[in-house]
Amino acid sequence: MDIRERLPVLVAGGGLAGLRAALDLAGAGCAVLLVEAGTRLGGGLAHIAALAQTGQSPGPLLAALIDDVQAQPRIAVLPERRLESVTGQSGDFCATLGRPGQEAKEQVRAAAVILATGCAPFHPGTLDFLGYGVIPDVITSLALETKLAGDAGPACPSDGRAPATVAFLQCVGSRLLHPVKRPACSATCCAVSVQQALALGPGRSTIFAIDLRTQVAGTQEALTRAQARGLTVRHARPHTLAPGPDGRGVSLRFVDETGKECQETVDLVVLAVGVGVSAANRAMAQASEVALSRHGFVRRDPFSPAATSRPGVFVAGTLGGPGEASLAAIQGSAAAQAALAASGPADAPDETAAAVLVVGGGAAGLTCALALAACGRSVTLVEATDRLGGNPRKHPTVWKGRETRQAITGMAQAVLAHPGISVALSSRLEGIAPGPDGGLTAGIVGPGGGRDVAFGAAVLAPGGGEARVDEYLLGRDPRVLTQLEYENWRRAHPEPGDAPQSVVFIQCVGSRQEQGYTACARVCCAQALCAAVEAKKSRPDAQAAVFYRDITTAGESEELYAEARRLGVLFFRYTPEQPPRVERLGSELAVTGEDLLLGRSVRLRPDLVVLAVPLVPSGVSGLAALFEVPTDPLGFLLPAHPVLAPVDLPRPGLFAAGLCLGPKPLDETVAEAQAAAMRAQAFLANRP
Repeated sequence: MDIRERLPVLVAGGGLAGLRAALDLAGAGCAVLLVEAGTRLGGGLAHIAALAQTGQSPGPLLAALIDDVQAQPRIAVLPERRLESVTGQSGDFCATLGRPGQEAKEQVRAAAVILATGCAPFHPGTLDFLGYGVIPDVITSLALETKLAGDAGPACPSDGRAPATVAFLQCVGSRLLHPVKRPACSATCCAVSVQQALALGPGRSTIFAIDLRTQVAGTQEALTRAQARGLTVRHARPHTLAPGPDGRGVSLRFVDETGKECQETVDLVVLAVGVGVSAANRAMAQASEVALSRHGFVRRDPFSPAATSRPGVFVAGTLGGPGEASLAAIQGSAAAQAALAASGPADAPDETAAAVLVVGGGAAGLTCALALAACGRSVTLVEATDRLGGNPRKHPTVWKGRETRQAITGMAQAVLAHPGISVALSSRLEGIAPGPDGGLTAGIVGPGGGRDVAFGAAVLAPGGGEARVDEYLLGRDPRVLTQLEYENWRRAHPEPGDAPQSVVFIQCVGSRQEQGYTACARVCCAQALCAAVEAKKSRPDAQAAVFYRDITTAGESEELYAEARRLGVLFFRYTPEQPPRVERLGSELAVTGEDLLLGRSVRLRPDLVVLAVPLVPSGVSGLAALFEVPTDPLGFLLPAHPVLAPVDLPRPGLFAAGLCLGPKPLDETVAEAQAAAMRAQAFLANRP
């Protein structure tokens, strides 16, 4: 069936994820019904004063994106409609829409459905010890963001003066078990608070956090700048708030890192409120027979992150779990690609359509090639090594319930068997030249010699690997391993009795530095906790200890942190000024650090030491020079915009996915690859 004759795709939600999905689908030739419960498009991003990634307002670019959606003739925008349920089957759904204050319902047909209705902020009035709504100078991070976006600037509600001292309280309505159960991390609150502290200017601001999580791109660098301007970070959670003297300001009581009871008074308290699925969205998902996770978000598969439990229904944005704005844009494009394939999959490649060049045969390249082929595009995949699979092929761990090697092996087999995908192993690109019909031609050199391949768009996905650092006896003692080395060691020694009797994990080795690798490496904490939990389950009497600066398990990965503590994994926080020491004492390894809570040194004698080193790009500099695209100071490819165009490269027709854009977990790599495939498809569909 011709794409113009199919039923439309229904996109529920007019935030960034929904806007991106609708525009990509329309660009690929699909009719779209964009349903928005409110009166305006833009979602939560419309209320952001400055992005963590850029420090700039997203307003002008978001407005341009909304204008593009409203000007696109294939998109019908239906405001003030809330999706209530979906019945039917993939290819022919019936969606029921409700309107505020009206009992009558509308029903529309759709070939596929994308759920992008977002999340709702936590109302802190539920936690009476915070004094929200009672103490005038206790406000939410959303209220402060609104003030920062305005012309007047922030002021203390009690008397209208500009605050000289501000306390940011993290994890309000997240990482919480009592008095309300909201155990997941909301993923972006720390980044927002750091950016807000910067925006307030020099002064005495304090962030109170259990762990200050800087995994959102640009946050660690912003934190370093903010601390240079006077920001203090306290690893504590205030338990009592009261009005300050004469009802002005706020008095806080908390227990500090050493266990000492403290009290401070500040002009303004900002509650960093978390997010969760609203009752209306939960009811909609249940009525549509879409499975939810134990935390109430739409359940996702790490290797099909846009898919839900119901065929033909897809998810994008925070409805599927907490995440930053750039991830919403990625997931919007990924869901669009999945919906495009589901609404009319191609049986064979269109030989007349422009082909796509995919560089890299890891998780990103494999996913992208399969996604493009599913939409009828011919693909040439170039891999530098003699096998497909990349890092996950070498990675033995289970990621979010899926064994990575098994999943990647299945993807590689599917690529090799697909008639629309040509694979060049042990090959490299030698040159890029103008090609026919406005496209490009790549010279590919492999074991059989060289050949030229014409393509209309390219996706760069060369991947990355672990950095090598000269610290903690790595490379000088075989008992000191990186995370990947340890996981492969466990693969070779899989029996429970083979697990080490004592193992120490050291986090942030070579990352989060003031110079050099300044960013958070994002995946190390979850990998370390997976390994520590596995060691304790295999050998309950084993000692597993983690030396860390801040444990970063964003989103629903927080339950991994909780499980590690429950199993008895030991945690010792360290500062950059006093990192742990690893040395040989005779024939034994010794790790010495500080126990900040007890105020004394601790020395462990582990069988193995495992270092969390950062992920770095592989082969990016050569590709960047070949395609004439920029890289960032860490060597990763720079997208056209880190939030609104996160997989687009500055040169039209070029896209990227995976570790070449920065460190990320496997499910985000897969989503980026699907997004890049969709962006390439939309680009080629609109090429003259």
